[in-house]
Amino acid sequence: MRHSSRFWPARWDRRARIGWVGALAFRERVFLRAAFATLGVTIAGTAVYAAVGPQPSIDHVMRDWVPSLVYVIASALIVLRVIRVREGRGPWIVIAAGIMLYTAGTLVWSLWLQNLPAPPFPSLSNALWLSMYPAAYLGLVWLARGKKGQGAPAGVWLDGIVAGLGIAALGAAVVLGPTQRAATGNFVALATNLAEPIADLILAGLVMGILALRGFRLDRVWILVGGGFLLLCIGDIMFVLNVAGGATSTSSTSLVFYLAAVASIAWAAWQRQDDAPTARLEGWSMLLIPGLFALTAIGLLVYDHFVTLDAIAMVLATVTLLMALLRTTLTFRDVRTLTETRRQATTDDLTSLPNRRLFMQRAAEGIAGARAVQGSLALLIIDLDRFKELNDTMGHQAGDGLLRQIGPRVLPILRPTDTLARLGGDEFGLLLGPPCDEASALHVAERVRDALRAPFEIDGLHLKVAASVGIGVFPLHADDAERLLQCADIAMYQAKASHSGREVYAADQERHSRDNLALTSELPQAIEQGQLEVHFQPKAEARGRRLVGAEALVRWRHPERGLLPPVAFLALAEHSGLGRELTRCVMADALERCRHWRAAGHDLHVAVNASVVDLLDLQFPDEVAAALTAHDVPASALMIEVTESSVMSDPVRISDVLARLGELGIGISLDDFGTGYSSLVHLRKLPVCEIKIDRSFVSGMGSMGADLAIVRATIRLAHELGLRVVAEGVEDDATWQRLADLDCEIIQGYYLARPMPAAEFEAFLVRADTQADEQPERDVVSR
Repeated sequence: MRHSSRFWPARWDRRARIGWVGALAFRERVFLRAAFATLGVTIAGTAVYAAVGPQPSIDHVMRDWVPSLVYVIASALIVLRVIRVREGRGPWIVIAAGIMLYTAGTLVWSLWLQNLPAPPFPSLSNALWLSMYPAAYLGLVWLARGKKGQGAPAGVWLDGIVAGLGIAALGAAVVLGPTQRAATGNFVALATNLAEPIADLILAGLVMGILALRGFRLDRVWILVGGGFLLLCIGDIMFVLNVAGGATSTSSTSLVFYLAAVASIAWAAWQRQDDAPTARLEGWSMLLIPGLFALTAIGLLVYDHFVTLDAIAMVLATVTLLMALLRTTLTFRDVRTLTETRRQATTDDLTSLPNRRLFMQRAAEGIAGARAVQGSLALLIIDLDRFKELNDTMGHQAGDGLLRQIGPRVLPILRPTDTLARLGGDEFGLLLGPPCDEASALHVAERVRDALRAPFEIDGLHLKVAASVGIGVFPLHADDAERLLQCADIAMYQAKASHSGREVYAADQERHSRDNLALTSELPQAIEQGQLEVHFQPKAEARGRRLVGAEALVRWRHPERGLLPPVAFLALAEHSGLGRELTRCVMADALERCRHWRAAGHDLHVAVNASVVDLLDLQFPDEVAAALTAHDVPASALMIEVTESSVMSDPVRISDVLARLGELGIGISLDDFGTGYSSLVHLRKLPVCEIKIDRSFVSGMGSMGADLAIVRATIRLAHELGLRVVAEGVEDDATWQRLADLDCEIIQGYYLARPMPAAEFEAFLVRADTQADEQPERDVVSR
């Protein structure tokens, strides 16, 4: 679910709004709500008291007993949270200790010290109040690290430093001068007078710095805890200024800030915390934070010419200005590199040609322009023949060398308005801008083939390469870029099948059968009407044989053709642009089933396969996060499976998408490991937590020594990299046992179970539980 407001994070679902209250027993919930209601009523009454003015008959109660009551209740609420909620307990233990010390100081003062004929200063209460600050510092920093302790870029750290220093400088200018002028007594008394405002300045600076590190993207926890500590600082500043003006006790207005501060912190303890977001300021907005606090520092320096400020305030203002200038310098450097970054995002790393993303963008723009003038354009797909054989024979370094030479061969024969791009693998796209009809496109296709016929020099050898070209023409064959690309792709496969070298799209000569065409047209309706169903193949521990998860595999329950396997329609979905919708459908069903399993007591994860189209979409991580929230499934219960070939279509962009998924807490599994051509090169760079050994190696372990050696080496390599191993394609007990002996963690295959509908899978879970209860000494899962 997406929220219209940009301020509130999308993850603020119903669970976030009720916080941890739902985790408590009924009596505890009643106590919690009553306690918060008491805090609210008490603070409201104190605010009314402050607005009305001093009332001698109740002054003692309002200044001594009411704060003591609020502090005790707030401390009890935070302690109860520490006891009853395990998640994120660490920082709240420290914050609870600090608030309890602060409460103890208030109680000692209210019940004892202030009643003495000559209350000492400094006193035990001062020591207890000051001891709260180290705990608050530690708790805030710990809380800011979030669940994973993510780091932040240098620019974001500088934003935090500038914000913290700017707030501290402003506070020092307002507070320290009057405090020093009003302070009297011995050295200890002077130090005590100054210690609390200085501690408050550090606390305010720390809170502001942490908020800057988070990009000022607030969740409920940080609104409450950050606001609470800032309210506490404001209350202290008001108290110090009042004392500097001759007052002898806390003002009623300061008291309201104190009570609201501890209540806010107590409320924050009962909210669910989101992972710390990364600050993502772009363009000139990156200058907002350093610019604002730089202006603050400049204002203080100018003000010092008229009214002399405290030396500490001057030093802080100067350092703030220097840090802001450093941050601004870094921002300008980032802005200078922005153009290059965007160019790289639309450029193929290997060939330096435009990539698929830019190609499709230009195709859409070209179609819009041609439609406006009622013109035509052509889209060509160029595929190198027998390229795989070249890779297998001479190695992929040679293949890469060949691909790099395609652009220099083809570009000289094109117009400046034409676009040549690498779409992936050995496939190139060529966009011929208007005017370009079918005859012109055929002529260019033949010129391209002629340019590629000349031998290529690869590693000292002269190799001849042929190419097949498919042609789609707008508006003759399609009226949008995606469909035009599909038409050219179909024509290219027809050119390969007929060995003609180039073909123009023609529906009656389409390589795909009429059945496939019918399925392509029926697929959108099948998705909309829920004809797609998800089957689940269980996964189990290799040693304990306990069920740990399942892989979600899509099937099509066709009303006329029966149950269709994925091979019958997955490629059609990708070609027709329905790959993303298909993934959404499978993801939603899989997560809903996973929620049912976990609610029934089965601590299982579910694995969902992601296509190239999914991984190229920068919105994919946000969609997955929203789906997890909508189905109330923790991120740790989801595994995204990707193949190496899909990652290699655009390694930089897809690695970024995978990294964002990993930051959400979602596991990334590299499927079909060992069948790609650069797994070892890219494995160390991919944010994966497990690899799946391809069934082609697992099935041959018992009869082929080479396959056994590959599996053994793969498991050892994965463990050295700290990765979990899943072996798929296990079809007999001997293979299972051999994998367990090799320390493979998880097993998947027909010997455990074939993919089955959701209802059958849930019955399978029940049978496994029953078997475990009846025969605890045996494996949980057996045949």
